[in-house]
Amino acid sequence: MSLPLDVALAQCDRHASIMIEALGLIPQPLTEAHLQLATPELIRLLDQFVLRFTKLQDTLATHVLRQFAVQTLVEPVEDVAFIDVLNLLERRGYLLADQWALQRSTRNILTHEYPDDPLRQALALSAAQAAAHQLVLWLRKIQERTKV
Repeated sequence: MSLPLDVALAQCDRHASIMIEALGLIPQPLTEAHLQLATPELIRLLDQFVLRFTKLQDTLATHVLRQFAVQTLVEPVEDVAFIDVLNLLERRGYLLADQWALQRSTRNILTHEYPDDPLRQALALSAAQAAAHQLVLWLRKIQERTKV
């Protein structure tokens, strides 16, 4: 069961705010050395960032994008493949479908921690740091359109 669009957008906004707050406290660029010498505080911030990055993507995918297309853009995409929803939103200027796929890949890598490979962790986290800003921009475009 999908959440009402306004509730889902409020959840996304909360995830985005907490994610960006954590991101501002994480060293950039994040390196292998940072992870090898990570303090409990840095680990907490990274956990918070990864959790909210994942939750933001998941909530957008599960509860927002299709509903936004149907309810706000008045497009009949209730029963089409998700990639078709992404392509529609790309045509309308709300996101980039290929970038969404890359972000999902980054998300999947983050959910499989590699505790014995700090370099791999640093690369995945750095990719997520860059992707996080793009996700928030997409969210803001959608939020702005729902206010009209």
